[in-house]
This record gives sequence, C-alpha cells and structure tokens, in this order.
Amino acid sequence: MQIRLKWLCILAFLNNVGYSCVWPLTTIYMHNKLHESLVTVGIVLLFYSLSNVLGAYLSGVLFDKMNTFHLNVIGQVITLVTIIMLIFLNGWPAYPILLCFFGFGTGWILTIINALATKIRKYDSVQVFNMLYLVENVGLVVGAAITGLLYNIGISVLFMTISVLYVISSVIVLTVFKKINIINQKRTKSGKVKHKNMNHANYVLIFSLLFGLVIIWIMYEQWMSNLSIYMLQLGISTEKYSLLWTLNGVLIVVFQLAVGFVGRFVNTLYFQICFGTFALSVSFIILMHATQYQNFVSAMIVLTLGEALVVPAIPAIVNQLSSYSAKGKYQGYVNAFSSLGRALGPLAGGLIIESISYSALFEIGTVTNFVLFVAYVILIMVNRKRVNKFIDG
Repeated sequence: MQIRLKWLCILAFLNNVGYSCVWPLTTIYMHNKLHESLVTVGIVLLFYSLSNVLGAYLSGVLFDKMNTFHLNVIGQVITLVTIIMLIFLNGWPAYPILLCFFGFGTGWILTIINALATKIRKYDSVQVFNMLYLVENVGLVVGAAITGLLYNIGISVLFMTISVLYVISSVIVLTVFKKINIINQKRTKSGKVKHKNMNHANYVLIFSLLFGLVIIWIMYEQWMSNLSIYMLQLGISTEKYSLLWTLNGVLIVVFQLAVGFVGRFVNTLYFQICFGTFALSVSFIILMHATQYQNFVSAMIVLTLGEALVVPAIPAIVNQLSSYSAKGKYQGYVNAFSSLGRALGPLAGGLIIESISYSALFEIGTVTNFVLFVAYVILIMVNRKRVNKFIDG
C-alpha cells in the first residue's frame, strides 16, 4: 500500500499538537511553578533537545534499514508511556527526567514522518513538505491554545489531554500505517539514474543548510523561551504573549498558501532560504527597539515570514540532494540539527541575558542571522549548478 499524504498529515498534526502542548510551557512552568532559574531551565531544555537529537538521528538511520511500521510503533509507545507518567509525576526532578524521554520520542516520530514524506510519489516533494509544514504549524497553534486553556486548571489535566492525542495517533499508526512497509534499499535498483552518487557540492550545500539550521533555531528559540519573561518584565501579559503565537500560526497559513501558489510556476526554494534568513535578521532589529506590544507584533510578522520561507525549504532541498538509499538518514539530520539548535537556544540566551542583557541578545540575533544570510547567498551561488539531484519524475 502506498503512503497517502492525507494520513501522514493527520499523523503530523496530532503529534505536533502534543509536542506544542509540552515544549512552550516548560520555561514558564519550571521558572514560575518549580522556581528554577533561567539557566537551570536552559540546562533542562538542553538535555531535552539532545534527547530529541538522539531520537531523530537513530530513527533516521534505522529508517533506511528496517521495517518502517515497527519504527513508527516504537516512537508512539515511548511518547505515550512518557506522557501518561507525566500525569502523575510532574514535580522536581521527575519532570525534567521524563521530559527527556518525551524529547527522544518526539524526535523519533517527527523524523519518521519526514522520512515517509520522501517516499510519496503522487506529489512533488516541495508540495509534500510545504503541506506537512502547514499542518504541523496548525498543530502548534492548536496545541498552544489547548495549553492556554488547561494550564491554569492544572498540569495533570493538560497531560491527560495530551495522552488522549497520542492514543489516537497510536491507533492510526497501528491501523493505517501497518499496511505500509518500505524496503528502502531496493529503490536504488529501479533505474540507472538512481545509481548517481552524491558529489562534493551536494555535501557542501546539505551540511551548510544543516549548520545554518542550528543557528536559525538558536535564535528562534529566544521567542519561545526567554522572550516571554522579557515581555512580562515590560508589563505585557502572558495572554498577549500567547496571542503572538496565534498570529504566528495564522500568518504561516497565509504565507504558505502564497509560497505554494508561486511555487507551482517557479522554483523558489533557494530564494526562500536567502530571503527568509534576511527576514529573520530584520525581526531582531525590530526587537532591539521594542518597548510596546505593537512592536512585538511587527517583529512577529517579519519573523513568521522568515520562518515560513526557510523552515519547509530546507528539508525539501535536502531531499532533492540526498541519495535514494539515504533519504531517511538525511531527514534525520534535518530534525537532529533543528533539535540541537532548540537545545542550545534557551541556555545560550539565558547565559547572555544573565551575564549581559536582553539588548545584547537581540544584537547578537541580528548579526548572526545576517552573517548566515550572506553565507547562504555565496554558497548557493557557487554550488547550486554543480549538484546531482535525486528526485523522481
């Protein structure tokens, strides 16, 4: 049975709702409820994301060698069991320990979803990754809304709700995805074109994009962790901070529809990478001067534009440049490097804030994103014509 994009999108949606119910609340929960410092929170998030990296890497490598259904089930079981335990064990130190198991499970699952996306033949890979990114972000918005509604009622109630989502996700895997098994190595034998090797330019572009992804997520994580505390210090409520993420979700839908429409006629992937990274730099320039809520709204609009352009383009390009027998591994790298950036972000931001200031953090965000923009432009201009592509059709 072939993979159907509809079911893959539903699976991605459910898992991102569950993921987004846990990840954004961690900083506020540990800082305000468990009374831990921002540096301690950053260290916990570091280990959480390193667990995410490990899960993403292992599942990506195993995807190219093992039964994909079994791998999917393993990820679902790990995550579901962890969430059920968090219903009852959410104090210190149980919460950070279980958070790491949750990170491992979500990294595993999201990599499997991305790797399965590379095997869909009915649609162009760019369309597939754009659609996945769209539904994943709708999931993030729904998850943030659920968290906002249930967090003040009780953390255990929130985890009970999340566990229901993972039960549904597990049922879908056990029923729909049981019929799907991909023997990845055999795909290289279907035609001579699939025996092309990845050349030096392929590796240069792939790993440039991956290392850049670490920087992008380090800076982006400041919005999801340390910025909430900064806005509270300025007298801006948590509710207004949450509204920024609602705006983020709505704008992603709008921007993605626009990018998808233009992408039908023009190959925009490399342009998305360059212009999107530039937009991320501009968003931090706005933050440098932000004192009123409307300034943060403006920064979020620009940030979301950059995010919507860059984030779905990177796995799509990596899919095009990675060989047929290693697509799972390289999608694992995409999730692993993203998770590494998420791991380093809160800790790096917390150290900069506590040793210098928030202003220094925003200045560093501006400069690093701009340097990355220049590096991407140069590397893409030099290498894009030299690469071998591995796409069907």
